[in-house]
Amino acid sequence: MAETPTKRTAGRPRTRVLSGDQIVDAAFDLARTAGPDGFSMAALARSLSVQPPALYHYFGGKDEVIRAMRGRLADRIDTTGFADIDLPLAEAVVRWSRSYRDVFAAFPSGITLLATTPVDGQQRSVDNYEIITTRLLAEGWAEHDVVDTIVAFESFFIGSALDALAPADIMSPGSAAATAPNFAAAEARRGEDAAARGIRPTDRSFELGVRGLLAGLSPAASDRD
Repeated sequence: MAETPTKRTAGRPRTRVLSGDQIVDAAFDLARTAGPDGFSMAALARSLSVQPPALYHYFGGKDEVIRAMRGRLADRIDTTGFADIDLPLAEAVVRWSRSYRDVFAAFPSGITLLATTPVDGQQRSVDNYEIITTRLLAEGWAEHDVVDTIVAFESFFIGSALDALAPADIMSPGSAAATAPNFAAAEARRGEDAAARGIRPTDRSFELGVRGLLAGLSPAASDRD
């Protein structure tokens, strides 16, 4: 991310002190350090060593800053596979899922901030959803089930992004292994299998979950409701 702008010096600046990108960069940093409760225009201005009115030249308020942050992340989420009719839907979903998890794993502190803010006004996010929706409809999804399907996938992706940050032994029963021999053996086998494949245990869980969602979320499943 871009460096935080230096503090204003006395007198009229020779160049523009802020830019929209600089403000968004600082917003990501603030979200990491202050969390959603401490995220405000006043706090953002302080982090940039400017007065709050300077921010309003670029953004109408906190919601607009968050939309810009969402747009930055949406640019990195790969939905191109859904527009490729020659690419099987399952492969498009896998491509989307991996990029989605990677993006949010790199920005875990912003999940609550972004997940509780409407996509209204964030064009790139809406464009991504339009691409996905168009493909699901073409694959036979009922219109009333499309958004629920997208939300179901995204809920798993976001949870997996947090899981990706967990220590490798988070599921180890440790000193309680003797009281749960089946679970302890299964957890150990999970680690061994992941190590043999050169991946993390959380990667294995993610792959299993994506496959399960792909198998369970389908036009046929949609028609049952």
